[in-house]
Amino acid sequence: MKVKRRNIRRARIEIIPLIDTIVILLIFYMSFSRFAEVERAAGIKLPIALTGDPLEKLPNQIIVNMSSADNLTIGGQPYKINDLPDLLRRLQSNHPNLNSLILRASRGMAYRDLSAFMTVCSKAGIANVTFATVDK
Repeated sequence: MKVKRRNIRRARIEIIPLIDTIVILLIFYMSFSRFAEVERAAGIKLPIALTGDPLEKLPNQIIVNMSSADNLTIGGQPYKINDLPDLLRRLQSNHPNLNSLILRASRGMAYRDLSAFMTVCSKAGIANVTFATVDK
C-alpha cells in the first residue's frame, strides 16, 4: 500500500507586523525620552500634588523654571528675579496676548522667592500663573 506523504510547510516569519511593532515601540521610547529630558534639563524637583488636572500649555504661555530668585530659566536662558520685569515687558510687547505663565518651581525653594516672583508677575499684568507639580 502506498502511503501518501504530507507536505510539510516551512515556518515563515511575517516581517510587516514586526516592522509595525518596532516602529510603534520606537515612537513610544522617543517621546518618553523627550519628556524625561525636559525634566532633567530643568534640574528641578517639582512639588507632589494629590489632585489636579494634567498640564496643558496654551499657545501664549511661557514656562518658567525656578529653583531660587537667582536661578530662573526661561526658554533655556538663565535669568535672575531682577531681570524678570524687563523680560516680561519685552515678551508682552512681542506677544500682546501673553497674560499667563507656567511656573515650575523647585519644592525646596524658599517662600520669599515665590512671593517675589508673584509680585513681579502682578506688576507686569500677568494674573494667571499655573503651578506645575508631579502626580503622586
